Amino acid sequence: MAKQGLIPFFIPHIGCPQQCVFCNQHRIASGQVQATAEDVARTIEACTEGGRRHTQSFWEVAFYGGSFTALPAESQERLLTPAWQALQRGAIQAIRCSTRPDAIDKTVIARLCRFGVTTVELGVQTMNQAMLDASKRGHTTDDVIRAVALLKEDGFTVGIQLLPGLPGESWHTLVATAVAVVALAPDFIRIYPVVVVEDTELADMMRRGEYTPLTTEEAVAYSAFLHSYMKSKGIPTIRIGLQATEDFDKGIGLVGGPYEPAMGEMVVNYEYLMRMKAVLQSHQVQWGQPNTVVVVYPRAFTSKVRGLHNSNREQMESLYDTVRWSWCEWGSRSWQRLIPIYRRWGTAEATAVQMYIDGMAYVV
Repeated sequence: MAKQGLIPFFIPHIGCPQQCVFCNQHRIASGQVQATAEDVARTIEACTEGGRRHTQSFWEVAFYGGSFTALPAESQERLLTPAWQALQRGAIQAIRCSTRPDAIDKTVIARLCRFGVTTVELGVQTMNQAMLDASKRGHTTDDVIRAVALLKEDGFTVGIQLLPGLPGESWHTLVATAVAVVALAPDFIRIYPVVVVEDTELADMMRRGEYTPLTTEEAVAYSAFLHSYMKSKGIPTIRIGLQATEDFDKGIGLVGGPYEPAMGEMVVNYEYLMRMKAVLQSHQVQWGQPNTVVVVYPRAFTSKVRGLHNSNREQMESLYDTVRWSWCEWGSRSWQRLIPIYRRWGTAEATAVQMYIDGMAYVV
């Protein structure tokens, strides 16, 4: 597979017809300035020439941070031209942009096609109209359905960005949004649990007690549901959680909400925790309280299974505190000591995460 490199350009808040209650792109972009055509040309040249050319074999230019197709047509073409020229001479291999669902029509699509754009990400946020209205998004769920259909009709790769935790969110609205998004059959999604940023209406709402942000635990649970459900429908999630910024890491400009640089890892940890709990619960229903549990996993899955700072291990051992537990990687010394037991229990699959409960083998 070709090694891929991304050349991102941020268009913070330019083109948006109004201010969403949660949005402060200048903070989220962490000081990124408005890209110019000269910036695009110069950065592409710097990334694709010299020594770096040999470390990547697939370069993609990405226009992020605002509503690209809501820019004036001349501005779009000015930014796209150097990327298109690089695409034509083979310096890059793809161009993508992110935009609003109500900033897509046949004229816009024709322009994107003309300049070689092949992937479009839509800031959908939720498929609940009341929540869109409360968040002052300025577009409708019908706009989303129409935009996805138009883009797919012309062969674009379509991504959808979701923001669990907007005002009015609940498990009911989240599940309904997930079902509605699957019906659109996007090629991928991104999940960004809502964080409360300074100088936004949402920050004012929070201070007045009119909005309560998600806790980290709620954000992880919501994101894990979306991630697992989409995966079950064949839709990959390419990112969970905001990109870390130096300011947010220091708490600058962050009022509240689940900002976690390791959100994606926390979600995967949580998913494995839920799977292990489900296996134990299933065993209890069938056979009663277990006496011994052995959890075996490939080395690459160690942090996923045991959890961040061993949180999953500690929680499982606390929940089943009368059980004798063993946790080990395939091929480790602990595993070597257990080989005679596994031979008695049956053949084990070293590429899978498994739990052996009182001699019964389960794939997690």
